[in-house]
Parts: sequence; structure tokens; C-alpha cells
Amino acid sequence: MASEADVVSGIKWTSVSTFGRRILSLLVNIILARLLLPEDFGLVAMAAVVLGFIDIFKDLGTGAALIQRKEVSDDLFSSIFWFNVGFGVLATGVTIACAPLVAAFYKEPRVTPVLMAMSVSFLLSALTIVHNGLMQRQMRFITLAKIEVAAAAVSYTVGIGGALLGHGVWSLVYQVVANSAVFLVLIWFVSSWRPRFMFHWGEVRSVMSYSLNLAVFNVFFYFAQNVDNFLIGRYLGSEALGYYDLAYKLMTFPMQAISAVFGKVMLPFYARAQDDLPRFRQAFLRSAEAIAFITFPLMLGLLATREPFVMTVFGPKWTPVITLLALFAPVAAIRSITTTTGSIFMAMGRADLQLRWGVFTNLFVIAGLVIGLQWGIIGVAAGFTIATLLLSYHYFAVPLRLIDMRVGAVVDALRPTTICSLLMFIVIFGADMALRGRFAPGVLLVAYIALGAVAYTGFTWLFNRKLLLEFLHTAGIRKQAA
Repeated sequence: MASEADVVSGIKWTSVSTFGRRILSLLVNIILARLLLPEDFGLVAMAAVVLGFIDIFKDLGTGAALIQRKEVSDDLFSSIFWFNVGFGVLATGVTIACAPLVAAFYKEPRVTPVLMAMSVSFLLSALTIVHNGLMQRQMRFITLAKIEVAAAAVSYTVGIGGALLGHGVWSLVYQVVANSAVFLVLIWFVSSWRPRFMFHWGEVRSVMSYSLNLAVFNVFFYFAQNVDNFLIGRYLGSEALGYYDLAYKLMTFPMQAISAVFGKVMLPFYARAQDDLPRFRQAFLRSAEAIAFITFPLMLGLLATREPFVMTVFGPKWTPVITLLALFAPVAAIRSITTTTGSIFMAMGRADLQLRWGVFTNLFVIAGLVIGLQWGIIGVAAGFTIATLLLSYHYFAVPLRLIDMRVGAVVDALRPTTICSLLMFIVIFGADMALRGRFAPGVLLVAYIALGAVAYTGFTWLFNRKLLLEFLHTAGIRKQAA
């Protein structure tokens, strides 16, 4: 069974990779937002909706099944590898064939070549699924971190270079394909495993019960998370989708940069602790506390500073994003925790329950999006936020039953961090009310960030000192007390 030291090491290095890549992504998006037009981002977002949907089927959940399964063999790995390659080829071909239909749906012919070019990433990714799963199973997170950061750095350089050369939307396409290609080369270079030229359907079928339920759940989950892009792209156009897509990316930043770290590292740990529920519960609570410690002040700080942030970082042409952030920021803080509960379903082998629960919640969210569409992108964002908030309790209650944990235990664990974050928000909000209009947005943003950091640290020292000291110890900043 994985030790606590393995988990801490995994979290550290996966944090380096994920957070580093997201910071790079944010900086690159800032640069590209200055060089490109909102409609360029909208075109790629239109293509990304379709690509992301098909991407779900590239391995039918077999990658996660390899991590979750207690006993594996080389025959299983090779069979899964060739199964995924076949799906990668099929997904690429289907995407190219359907590209004109997607363009017709959006009433935007420029989507066709963009979608065709980006579809190459399916085949490239299919060649890395087993290698990636094997390295996660072995908890080789240091190596994975280096590969992911290197691939991201190269791809972002390619994207910025294309934008500077005036390639417009194609600079974003180059970036996506380059990331997949570099990751493929590097992970094959560092991994000692190589597929054998053999295929046993029985090996693939042995993981299908788990992986198919997971894949079908991912379909519903993905559709619910991207139906807003479908609706906006179809009825409001590429420019409106560009604004919405940028705001949505900022909202998902804590989930992709922080929550994803814990989900990736804790899944193999949870899978090995599935017969030790007290240990499982303790690990989940500690993960939730650590995530909230970072994401709660981050998103409430963004909520308080959204206007100077957008005006300073992205410029006046992105002004509509300010209102969207007001709707997205609070729900992003909550989702940074609820999104990690998926690991409970997967570790306990209950992808079937995850599927049934996912169908209901996704349909509920979709209803909110459709209702909000009549009020434009603001209505869509509001519909998404309201539906998510109404489901928040049940997002916890259903999976926590699998490990005999009550929702109140999570609320109690997160209460100190929530209080400190809200107090920080009040301090920044009060300063903004007093200083707004007196200084340039850039000056205000720097001042608010500094004020928020000091306020949150001070309130945490007063009301949540134990977690602060644990965080400093884990980060290597402070030695653990005797």
C-alpha cells in the first residue's frame, strides 16, 4: 500500500507540474489575449467542445482502470495499448469526417480546418495512455511532472510564436498539437515499458465493466460541462463564446491547477485504501482541507478584484468578462472540493453509481443553462451557477456514503478556511469601495493582492494556525515541531 510519504511526494511534484503548467497557461493566455481577437478564442472553443467530447472515448476509461485494478499483467497493458491506438485512429477519422457538419451547426465555416488539424491530437494521445497510467500506478510523479512541464513550455512557445507571426487562430491550433506531440516523445523516452505485438480481447474485457461505466459517466459529465459552449457558439456567436470561454477558464483554474493534483495523486492511494475506510476518510478530509486552503482565498480574491484584474491583465476589449467572473468565482471555490469526490467512486469501484448520479445532476445543470440562454452569456453563467449551488450538498452526500462519512464532517473541516477567506474578501471589498476611481487599475490590483495576502495570512494565523503550519511544513518552508 502506498505510504503517506509517497502521497506527499506525489502531491508535491504533481503540484509543481500542474500548478506550473496552469500558471504558464494563464500567462500565455494573457499574452495571446493581447495579440489575438476574442473571436479567435471563440473558434478554438467551438472546436474544443467537439474534440473534448470525442476525447472521452479515446480509451473508454481504461487508463483509470489500469490504476484502480489490484492485479495487472504485461498482457493486459499491451492489449489495452492496441485497443487505445485503434480508438485513436477511429476518433481522428470521425472528427475529420464530421468537421463540415460541426461548422454547419455553428454556422461558422472557419471551424472546419481548425477542427481537422486539432484532431491529430487524438492519435498522439492514444499512444501515451498506458505509459501514463503505468507511471501513475508506480507513483512516478516526479518524472511525469518534468514531462508535463516541458511539453507545456514547448507548446506555449509555439503558440506565442505563431501569434507574433500573425497566424491568428492557427497559433492556438499549433499549441494544442505541439503539446500532445512533445508529451508523446518524452514519455516514451523515459518509460522502459514497450507494447508487445499481441492482443487478447479477454484482457480488455476484464476491465470493461469498470471502464465503460466510467466512460459513459464522463460523456454525461462532459456534455453538461460543455453544453454552455454549444449553446453560446450556436446562438450567440464566436465573439460571445470568446468572452465566456476566457471567464470559464479562469473559473476552472483552481480545479485544474490544484484539485486535479489531489485527484491524480490520491486515486491510486484511495484504491489501495478501499478496505481501510478510517484511513480513506482521514485522507479525503486532509485533501479537502489542503485544497480549500488555496482555492477559497484565490477565488474570493478574484471575486473582490475582478474589475482591476480584467482591465489590467486583459485590457478593455475583455470588459464583459468582469460580470461573468462575479458569477463564476464563488461556485469555483465550491467546485474545487466537489470535483475531487469522483475519486471516491472510482477507488471504490462504483462507476455504476457515479453514472446514475451523473445523469441526474448533468440534466439538472443543462436545464439551468437552457433557461438562462435567453439572457445571453450572463444568463447562461447565472443558470450554471444557480444549478451547481443547488446541487452542492448532494455532490458530497452521495459519494461520501460509500466511505461512511457524513457531509457535516467536511463542513466542519472546511469551516476555519471559509471564515478566513470571507474575512479577507471583506477587507479587500472595503478597500475597493474606498479607493475605486482614485488610482489606475494596475495600481489597485497590486495593492489588493498584497492586502489580501497579508489579511488571509493574518486571519489564518489567528483562526486556522494548525493547518497553516502543516502547509508550511509540507512545502518545506518550516520544520515540523517535535
